[in-house]
Amino acid sequence: MLLTMAPAAHAAPVDTMTKPIYQVANPTTNASIVTPWSDEATSAAKYGYSTKLGTPFKASTTKQTGLTAVHRLFKASTGDFQETLAGSTAFSTAIANGYADQGARFYALAAAQTGTQPVYSYTKSGKHRLATAATAASLTGWTRGAIAFHVPSAGTTVPVPPVTVPPAGASESFTIAVIPDTQQETWSDTDTRLADRSTWLVNNATKLNLKYVTHIGDVVDWGNAAPEQYTRAQKGLAPLKGKIPYSLTIGNHDTAAVCQGGSACPGVNTNLAVRDTKAFNTAFPLNTFPTIKGAYEPGKVDNTYSTFTAAGQKWMVLNLELWPRQGAIDWAKKIVAANPDHNIIISTHAYLNGDATISTSNGGYGATSPKHLYDTLIKVYPNIKIVVSGHTGTAATRTDTGTNGNKIISLMQTYHSRTTNPVRLITINVANGTLKNWVYAPKTNETLAPETTTTGLNFTR
Repeated sequence: MLLTMAPAAHAAPVDTMTKPIYQVANPTTNASIVTPWSDEATSAAKYGYSTKLGTPFKASTTKQTGLTAVHRLFKASTGDFQETLAGSTAFSTAIANGYADQGARFYALAAAQTGTQPVYSYTKSGKHRLATAATAASLTGWTRGAIAFHVPSAGTTVPVPPVTVPPAGASESFTIAVIPDTQQETWSDTDTRLADRSTWLVNNATKLNLKYVTHIGDVVDWGNAAPEQYTRAQKGLAPLKGKIPYSLTIGNHDTAAVCQGGSACPGVNTNLAVRDTKAFNTAFPLNTFPTIKGAYEPGKVDNTYSTFTAAGQKWMVLNLELWPRQGAIDWAKKIVAANPDHNIIISTHAYLNGDATISTSNGGYGATSPKHLYDTLIKVYPNIKIVVSGHTGTAATRTDTGTNGNKIISLMQTYHSRTTNPVRLITINVANGTLKNWVYAPKTNETLAPETTTTGLNFTR
């Protein structure tokens, strides 16, 4: 796997568990959330999870030999979350009792080994919480249950594994990068996260065999009202220029529909204002992107297509406006149909919801919905392979089957981070028909979303 937090080949499983795991609780309901992502722990406060319980243990955010996935389960009727090992009795019991599986969150040991400690599952009035022996003292009135999994002992020195990047290898494998919403990275002149991410991508382009970078929109927050945000965005993306082909997608915050503070402009016809992208196009004119081959509207980057070659195949990135107008969709259909020998990657700001479903909303001021886009464009053409988006949620993955039997993988990455600079890395192997992807943050050197793999993909040759 390219650029994952992989341990050296000789490392024992305990040595791979280096990521602090956060736990936050709702003081009213006693429900708690356990997460390896600091952003999720912070944003959970909006939903009542305001009590910070620290980082009681460490685990791995990537799948490693000897480790087992710890899944998050949720029961809507009681508002309870619990984290259990995949395949365990606790997992099966929870599912039987009405809990829904929300997928793997991190990886830990199913059995003890030298240098580990147990993490126990505690319950109180139908709520679950995790604790080690060292952190259980504060759980007054809670009942200790079975061992949930094992993690490094508090006194164990766990080396931080190096980022390992194998050579680019065979020509059939390459990487594209997806930059999520960066609006909060343009608030201050002293925030270097956007430039740091761009520089990191350039510095690692050869090792990753990085062929293309796309941004899924909300490049700025309220650039129409604060032009300095565009200046910061230009500076932050400048390291890519002439180094790696890249393109930008229009988000709602990149339009005149959003005013000071990041909310929809009061008293403005937002249906019209969301298509006012003059400021964006002034900051990033078409000639900024030499790989662009065509645009829906002359002189505007709102709807464009770019091409590149990788692994001996032809590829196209189709950047579409959010909640697109039917005219833009019809234009896109013509472009896709005219290029059946290209593998198509669609980049549009709003597509997946946070739960990985395709949105049926026009956002309140768009022309159409993502579901309409899927029905009229994405599922129709066999050479459409990937859809990337942002706007809402944190990160999600979805696989659909198109009308022609082709697999379509959709990846949502948003984050709205105030502390780090996520980027999704997508490694495609055309010979094996596989797509691996994960989210990495160069600033904090952490994996924010673990690797997932899609198999059985057929790429146009």
